[in-house]
Amino acid sequence: MYYKIYEISDYENLEQLGTKEKFWYQDRHLNQKTLFKIGRPGTGENWAEKATSELAKLLSIPCASYSFARWNGKSGVASGTFVPDGGTLIHGNELLAFVDNTYPTETNVLRIPEYKINNVFKLFEEHGKAIELPINYQPEPYTSKIGDMFLVYLMFDCWIANSDRHHQNWGYIIDYKSNHYHLAPTYDHASGLGCRTSKDEIEGRLSSRDMRFTVQAFANKAKTPFYNATGARVKTLDAFLFFAKSLPNTAIHWLEKLESLSNISIEEIFNRIPPELISDQSIAFALKLLEENKKRLLETRKVLV
Repeated sequence: MYYKIYEISDYENLEQLGTKEKFWYQDRHLNQKTLFKIGRPGTGENWAEKATSELAKLLSIPCASYSFARWNGKSGVASGTFVPDGGTLIHGNELLAFVDNTYPTETNVLRIPEYKINNVFKLFEEHGKAIELPINYQPEPYTSKIGDMFLVYLMFDCWIANSDRHHQNWGYIIDYKSNHYHLAPTYDHASGLGCRTSKDEIEGRLSSRDMRFTVQAFANKAKTPFYNATGARVKTLDAFLFFAKSLPNTAIHWLEKLESLSNISIEEIFNRIPPELISDQSIAFALKLLEENKKRLLETRKVLV
């Protein structure tokens, strides 16, 4: 059975946001503030958001929920807010001032050299006792602090080839009613699974015998918005390793969970995407990319044991 595509026709409180077509609306049926956004034309951002959220569920990773939706004939995804009534989300760019008083907290630029991965780690170390794990998260072994959970997000980023963990794609939730502070669930994975890769490049990489143009080569080059101490962009696998080397037990536990996932459960997610929203080549490419990144992640256990 394919995932349902919801028609957005009965809503209120329209609020336009950002550069892409997206807005918050009050869903009358769910009685919930919901974000609708339309993926960029010529990309698979809509199916990537849905597929990655379902992949996160397989691993029990706290993640925003996404559903396929249409508004005024335009395809997109709808995601109910994960911020409780009366609460607020504070993005990473505002938080990093706690460990770097020169950090440009007001910038609208999403990729800046001040975004150092060591400062993100330092922030979570300093706030480890004050900030709780995501709301309603059921604790797992070796996952008791927010730094542990962010390591899981970085493992997930590497697996799905998400290159967009910029300083506004994570944060803390303040729940004013309970006076509790939480790490937000992971969200916004529209760059993942090779969904922005052209049809010609997908076909070429799936069939190429040139080791520089394989899916494996594509996986190896994935970079994050993080910078290291020398001013270089950090690759997705290296971002995971930066945290994992300090939190090896957490890393190994979650790598074992990743290893335990069956190919059938992963393939089922893609098989349930309506065929008008994704091509067979895109499915093949995404599955191969997940396979390659899983291999690369599991190989890191050699340096963590």
